Amino acid sequence: MLPPELTTHGARLGEARLRALMAADPGRAASLLMAHAGIELDCSKQRLDRASLVALVAHLEGLGFAARRDALLSGGIVNASEGRPALHMAYRHGARVEGSDAERLVDQTQAQTRAFAERVRAGGFRPGGKPVSRVINIGIGGSDLGPRLVADALADHAEGGPELRFVASLDPSDLQHAVAGADPAALLFVIASKSFSTQETLMNGQAAREWLAGHVGEAQAGRHFAAASAARDKAVAFGIDPANVFDFPDWVGGRYSVWSAVGLSLETGLGPDVFAAFRDGARSMDEHFATAPLERNLPVVKALVDFWNRAVLGHPARCVAPYSARLALLPGYLQQLEMESLGKSVTPGGEPASLPGGALVWGGSGTEVQHSFFQWLHQGSDVTPVDFIGIARHFTSDDPRERVLAANMVAQGAALLDGVQLPAGDDPALAAQRSMPGGRVSSVLLLEALTPATLGALLALHEHKVFVESVLYGINPFDQWGVELGKVLTKGILDGELSGYDASTRAMLARTGFVSD
Repeated sequence: MLPPELTTHGARLGEARLRALMAADPGRAASLLMAHAGIELDCSKQRLDRASLVALVAHLEGLGFAARRDALLSGGIVNASEGRPALHMAYRHGARVEGSDAERLVDQTQAQTRAFAERVRAGGFRPGGKPVSRVINIGIGGSDLGPRLVADALADHAEGGPELRFVASLDPSDLQHAVAGADPAALLFVIASKSFSTQETLMNGQAAREWLAGHVGEAQAGRHFAAASAARDKAVAFGIDPANVFDFPDWVGGRYSVWSAVGLSLETGLGPDVFAAFRDGARSMDEHFATAPLERNLPVVKALVDFWNRAVLGHPARCVAPYSARLALLPGYLQQLEMESLGKSVTPGGEPASLPGGALVWGGSGTEVQHSFFQWLHQGSDVTPVDFIGIARHFTSDDPRERVLAANMVAQGAALLDGVQLPAGDDPALAAQRSMPGGRVSSVLLLEALTPATLGALLALHEHKVFVESVLYGINPFDQWGVELGKVLTKGILDGELSGYDASTRAMLARTGFVSD
C-alpha cells in the first residue's frame, strides 16, 4: 500500500496547475534537473515538487533499497523464483564481482567475441571462401530487440564491416528479406538463444540452414553459423563449430543481454571498439547508480517519477517519443524491458501485489508521431505522461532540419503543459473543439549527442530504473512466467491435444483448417 504521506502529496498535487508549481518555486528547474554520462534528465514539467520528491526518496529508503541494490550489484540472488542473480552488468564491468567465476567467464567471452569479430572484419573468416559481407542475427525478444536497436542507433558510427540484418518473425518473408540480394558464400548467421530451444529462433535457424544448403551444399552450411548460447551441445549438434559458440549464461536475462555474446553481430558489424564504447557508457551509468545520492541519481529519480505517475496519480500508460530517427526502435525496446519486467501482480512471496505494477509503455518517433497519436495526447480524455528523448546537438546544428526537429520537441512539451483555451466568440462550438486542456506532464531525456557511450548510458539508465520500480512495486523484475504459458499452449495446439481448450479456440482451429473436426 502507499504510505499516507505519498497519498497526501498526491491529493495536493494531482490537480495542481503546472504553471503555479513553477511560479511557487524559483529553484524548481534546477532541483528537478540532473545529468550524468552525457544525459540530462529534466522533470520540471512533472506534477511534482521538492517536498513530494523527498517523500518518494524516503519511501524508497524505507523499503530497504540500499541493501537490495547492493545485492543486485554484488551478484546476490535477486531473481528468487528462478534462484539466480542478475549479472548482466558484469559484461560491462559494472557489477562488483571481482575475482569471481562470473568475472572470469565475462573476460574470457569478451576476448573470444572480440577476436572472432576482428577476424571476420579483416576477412580472415571465410566460411564460403569469401570475406563475410553480411551478418544476419537470428533471435527473438531480447536477443533481437536489443541488437536491432543498437545496430540502427549506431549505424552512423560503424567502422566499416559487414552489413547487419535481423530475423525474428516466423513469417517466411522475414528471412527472405534478410537474405535478399546476398551472396550465400559471404553470409554469416548468428543464432542468439540462451537455451538453443526457443521455437521461433530454432525454426528460423533451420530454415536459414536449409536455404544455405541449397546454395553452398549441406556439408558447408554449418560453417556459416555462429551462436550465443548456454547450450553449447545443442549448438554443436546443429552443426556449428564449437569454436564459434560463445557463452550466454543463465544469469543474464534475455532483455538485458545485448551487452553479452548476444551482441556478437553488433561487435562484428559495428566494430569491437564501437561496441566497447557502448559498454563503457553503460558502465558509467552503473557507477552513477551505485554511488550518486538518491535525489540526484538519474535512474532512481526517473523511477520515482514513473512510479509517482502510475501508482500515486493513477496514469496507466507512458508514451516514449524519441526525436531522433536513429532511436525509432527505442519505444519497442523499452516495451519489452519494462512490461516484461514490471507486468506482474504477485509478490515474490506469492501474495497479490497491493500496487498496480508497471505502466503500459508505447510510443514512436517524432516528428512523425505529431501527425498521428499526438492528437490523442493533446485532446483525448485519457492523460498520458510523455518522455521526450532528444539530442542536444540538434539545437545548435547547421542543418535547419535538425533545429526544426529540436524546436518541435520543445514545443510539444510546452503545448502539453499549457494547452490553449480559445474565447467562445461567435462560434463557441468551434472554439471548444480547437481548445486543449493542457496540464499534461512530460519529462525530457536529452543526450549531448547520439554516440555509442550515450546510447549505452541511456539503456543502462532504464535497466536500473526498472529495478528501482520493482522495489517500489514489491515484485520480481527478472522472471517472465507470463511468456512461458503461451509457449506451452502452442505446443498443445501443434500436438493436437485440444481437449482442454475452450470451445471458441477449438472452433477457430477447425474453421481455419488447422485441425479437422
